Amino acid sequence: MGRVLQDGKAPEISGPLVFFPVRHHSPVCSYQLVRTIAQYQPDCILVEGPENANELIPILTHEDTQLPAAIYYFYKDKKKYVSEEGQDFHCYYPFLESSPEMTALQEAKRLGIEAGFIDLPYSEILIHTQDFAGLRSEQERHSYADDHYLAQSRFYQALCEKTHLRSFEEFWEKYFEIAGLRLSPEEFLYQMRTYCDLTRESTPPERMEHDGTNAREQHMAYRIREKMTDHSRILVVTGGFHSPALEKLVQEKIKPLKLHKFPPEEANCYPIAYSYEAADALSGYASGMPHPGFYDTVTRRLREADTPEGVYSETVLSLLTETVKASAKKDIAVSMSDATAAWSLTEGLAALREAPEPGYAELADGVTGALIKGERTLASSLPLDILSKLATGSGVGHIGDQSHVPPLIVDFERQCKNFRFKIDSAIPQEVEVPLFDKERDAEKSRFFHRMAFLQTTFCERRKGPDLHHNTDRSRVREVWRYTRSPQVDASLVDHTTDGMTLLEACQNVAARRIRTERRTEIAAHTAVDCFLMGLTLTGKDMPRMDEIIAGDGDFFSLGRGLHDFDMLHALRTLYGFEDAANLTHLMLCFSKLLSLLPSMAAVQAEQAPDCIRILRLLYDVTERLLPERRDDLHDALQMLTREPKREPSVYGAALGLLYAMDSRWLTAAESAMQGYLRSSGEVRRQGAHYLKGLFETARDIALSDHSFLEMTDELLEALDNADFMEILPPLRLAFSHFTPQEIQIIAARAAALHGEGERSILDVRSFDEDLHAFGAQLDAEVMRMIQKSRRAGGTP
Repeated sequence: MGRVLQDGKAPEISGPLVFFPVRHHSPVCSYQLVRTIAQYQPDCILVEGPENANELIPILTHEDTQLPAAIYYFYKDKKKYVSEEGQDFHCYYPFLESSPEMTALQEAKRLGIEAGFIDLPYSEILIHTQDFAGLRSEQERHSYADDHYLAQSRFYQALCEKTHLRSFEEFWEKYFEIAGLRLSPEEFLYQMRTYCDLTRESTPPERMEHDGTNAREQHMAYRIREKMTDHSRILVVTGGFHSPALEKLVQEKIKPLKLHKFPPEEANCYPIAYSYEAADALSGYASGMPHPGFYDTVTRRLREADTPEGVYSETVLSLLTETVKASAKKDIAVSMSDATAAWSLTEGLAALREAPEPGYAELADGVTGALIKGERTLASSLPLDILSKLATGSGVGHIGDQSHVPPLIVDFERQCKNFRFKIDSAIPQEVEVPLFDKERDAEKSRFFHRMAFLQTTFCERRKGPDLHHNTDRSRVREVWRYTRSPQVDASLVDHTTDGMTLLEACQNVAARRIRTERRTEIAAHTAVDCFLMGLTLTGKDMPRMDEIIAGDGDFFSLGRGLHDFDMLHALRTLYGFEDAANLTHLMLCFSKLLSLLPSMAAVQAEQAPDCIRILRLLYDVTERLLPERRDDLHDALQMLTREPKREPSVYGAALGLLYAMDSRWLTAAESAMQGYLRSSGEVRRQGAHYLKGLFETARDIALSDHSFLEMTDELLEALDNADFMEILPPLRLAFSHFTPQEIQIIAARAAALHGEGERSILDVRSFDEDLHAFGAQLDAEVMRMIQKSRRAGGTP
């Protein structure tokens, strides 16, 4: 490594203050840190990390805590210190077995010495960061432990060119992770400091000011100086980029930064379970090493081995063996000779690249060369994909001490354990839930719906009834896919103030939505969610729902609300969930819709289908639940038909419903059709839309009354070809409401009007589209030849 960086004498590890620069989640940094602590014997270890998480250190180092774990930070910018938008911010501080910061905390606990975080709280970092920089960049996910300076500097690019390596990860693994294990602590620190110094020198100062680096380092240096008054040997563990600046700052007189005070509900942090998949630098985090499962295995073996030599070779060979086994399980043909060739190629590449032992880079190239035969394709690259997934790892951690874990996460884990859901792996799981067999199954369904309602990303329904869209209502089973991820725990943390249990949180979130809502359809949508979650709207929310319905003047919003309340009332027995409020809200929606119904006569054409569906629903409700309101509906429909401006399909639907209530309205329906026939061309064309609406609500008119069929025939004969093509779509829709048997009856009667038999209409030869296309090609070729002949002056 000295040939790549610069040669020199490594300084001794001594004095009142020692800085240990690290790369986050680096096995070699953790290994050399343990050796440094043993040699230096500090009486205090200070670690880069937001200081408001100091009380969580005992939880992170608890004997029952299983890594990966993380600290989840959130800040709600209600006072708009960060921006005028008053946004919500959050990030993770992950800890793996390979994390030097975790190693430092664990060693401090083992030695019984003080340990603490010294960085600015997350909220203060955001306040001192400019737009689109650092933790305020536009990344989808943010990690506090960010190594982008070490991995993206101009210095690193120059090193890769000099060493002929393809990436920073390949360079780091060869010269630090593997070669660094063979150095003394002094030599390793010297090489790390050299690399970090040169990286720092190649970074523009304004960039460090914009992303809050300078403010953070000022605060960390101030905290270090404070501790120097009480301790004689302090070890400071920080990201390598900060170490050069901190060594200089502690020698100066430093002013403390002014910190803001925020209530816990605006700025706080919690320990949560984390996953290897989320910690993988290749998955979108600039948070350290790629393939964290592989490097955690290296870390565990380094702790158990007497010497670091051979640890990488053993880990690489073990990973290759696992890859071959996993490939065989997926019916990928990998022979013993292929596996042997892959291992030989891996070792040969390490020797060729002058690496002491093969690392992940050599293994990936060995698998590519020996197991992927020929051109790399989606199918042939499966062994390499398996290798990458195994190296990433699929485990999910666990917080041992639950004293600072949010109650919602505790309740979530308790219920998962009760239902025997597998949440210790990031691999998605599927479970089938019968809806009506046992109460336990119903509780499973409600649990999944509660997690979905809180938008935790924990689960997704793959199959089953969808009450929101009124589909698959006949299904009696649900199929859910679920997986635990850091986002699940983070979402539950965000709902900490909503309740102590999932049930309570969902109840409060639903109640809050209703209290702040003004549209009936959205409030009813929430009522459907409550039904699926097994929640009843509380007494204080019932008056609010009544107010929403009473104040909503949107006919369509009320209609969708009526549909939802009607559905919930109908399903109450099947789902074993009784809520009398649904019938009350249904009756209120019904009354409000009747008052607005006459104004729907002149509805826009694009809204007509929705309007007709609501008209039919109103009629159905009076049939099943509210027979005493039949006369009121009749009067409202009659008022609609008397409006001067009427959308034809809605007008037809209204007359159809009136006919269904009272057959004497047949005369009015026939007169309306005659009116369209006797009018001008534009109005006559509306007759097709009128028929569509009429048949949608009373199709038996066409079957029981021959005059309608005769008038339809008269309408079609009076139209020219262009007008006919214009009304053809709504005319087809008009007859789409009939069954195939009814279509045959209508066809026979239509044929009789023209003196033809039934078969003459039904047995028309179908149009051959291929033949038509071929004819069009012939015509085009003939025209081309004619034009060519004319241009040549010949006779076509």
